[in-house]
Amino acid sequence: FAISWILDQFPKWLPIERETYLDRLSLRYEKEGQPSQLCGVDIFVSTVDPMKEPPLVTANTVLSILAADYPVDKVSCYVSDDGAAMLTFEALSETSEFARKWVPFCKKFNIEPRAPEWYFQQKIDYLRDKVLPSFVKERRAMKREYEEFKVRINALVAKAQKVPEEGWTMQD
Repeated sequence: FAISWILDQFPKWLPIERETYLDRLSLRYEKEGQPSQLCGVDIFVSTVDPMKEPPLVTANTVLSILAADYPVDKVSCYVSDDGAAMLTFEALSETSEFARKWVPFCKKFNIEPRAPEWYFQQKIDYLRDKVLPSFVKERRAMKREYEEFKVRINALVAKAQKVPEEGWTMQD
């Protein structure tokens, strides 16, 4: 026990702080005119109970992964639903439709953070920095799309919480 305690103390005495410089990473692995040399990345999102882990949070997680600043052909996102909930499946179907609009918007304007919920919650005055009028117009349209997306997801959740009068029955 004493030896393991001592070995456990070393990292606490001299912690290592690492910092990633994304611009240097790009210079090294993404040369113009050549295919990207960055490694492929598989990202797993696991969920069990959509009532405890809201589908909107799972959707935002998946959207932020899909919109990552990484070569599209090198990123794979897998969702593991151990509860096999139909609600999660339907929410992810809606998410895939919204991702067709959200991901190009993020890449075009280099949006940070990439999860729409947290991006639209930021209190930033975009007009103060004299940004392009096209950005302001597209941002308003995207916010409207996201609000509609949230309504659809919340409607799915409300529908899933309603138990039929005759109860749940298996279909053949």
